[in-house]
Amino acid sequence: IHTLPDIFCDNEYSSNFLFRNNGDGTFTDVASQSGVEDPMQHGRGVALADFNRDGRTDIVYGNWNGPHRLFLQLSNNRKQRFKDIASQKFSMPSPVRTVIAADFDNDNELEVFFNNIAYRGASANRLFRVSRREHGDPQIEELNVGEAAEPEGRGTGAVVTDFDGDGQLELLVTHGESAAQPISVYKVSQGSSNRWLRVIPRTQFGAFARGAKVVVYTKRNGAHTRIIDGGSGYLCEMEPVAHFGLGKDVATNVEVYWPDGRSVARPLELSDLNTVMEILYPVAEEEETPAVEIECGHGFIVNENGRCTDQDECTQFPSVCPTERPVCTNTYGSFKCRANKRCNQGYEPNDEGTACVAAWLLLAWLDCIALK
Repeated sequence: IHTLPDIFCDNEYSSNFLFRNNGDGTFTDVASQSGVEDPMQHGRGVALADFNRDGRTDIVYGNWNGPHRLFLQLSNNRKQRFKDIASQKFSMPSPVRTVIAADFDNDNELEVFFNNIAYRGASANRLFRVSRREHGDPQIEELNVGEAAEPEGRGTGAVVTDFDGDGQLELLVTHGESAAQPISVYKVSQGSSNRWLRVIPRTQFGAFARGAKVVVYTKRNGAHTRIIDGGSGYLCEMEPVAHFGLGKDVATNVEVYWPDGRSVARPLELSDLNTVMEILYPVAEEEETPAVEIECGHGFIVNENGRCTDQDECTQFPSVCPTERPVCTNTYGSFKCRANKRCNQGYEPNDEGTACVAAWLLLAWLDCIALK
């Protein structure tokens, strides 16, 4: 996994920036080519997550004057691009201050929380579940956020953390500007019996490892990815902890990738579940390679470096697809079958093979940190 950090900027009153890290101390803005430029919108709040568990970093952000976006990072025939999958309700503009992507009920599916400010009238906070689907885009469902709706709240920021150490995230919302309001702390009422794991990677100096990527592999639900970023909203900063809700699944392995390219892989025991685990920066090369056998879970195999890597079912099992959908495309931890459709130059088949769509490129997109 390449961990050179890129920079995505969700701007006010101007187009977004996506600065590609060239690896030599310079950056190139590729927002237009990638499709995330979103010109002349009023961006506020951005979060990074892997919503469909394909190993690629996705972007969710809010707009005051235009639609909220949920961009999946896609790959097809070695080409990378982004696709907006936001539903009509999800994309509805609002005076958003913070966007949070987190698993509040530990059911191994991510939720997205929009913290709004009652700017020119009531504007309730909103919560959506983004559920992975095996052969399609994630399903987006609006949830009842309960008392945390705060329709008259003047939200200036929101964060999540585990205040009481029970393994479930609490939501903290701050208020202010033209009308002073107290800080609110909300506790989730569902999912208390679900498993969880919290991972805190450290730098070589013992500080929190901002920009690190943490991947947890599970027996039934594949790989779960978290980014330790610097914040996802106005006047707030997220905790430097990778929080994983596991539902009833079992985590088998954890991998941490630092921005400088170092990485560590660790097998997990049942006793590691429902705990907070600190992972130190590797000080010697031998520490980077696990000394015991690692179990990666369904759809993954252990490579020569002791890391979990995607199993290419299309190559290993040439006849895996039925005759009516003979074209096999390997995905992260699985595969897809589609019809053999030919397209004119400049177009390519969609994921289902039912139509031809314009082929637009993202020059490069790796892990990223969010800056405003």
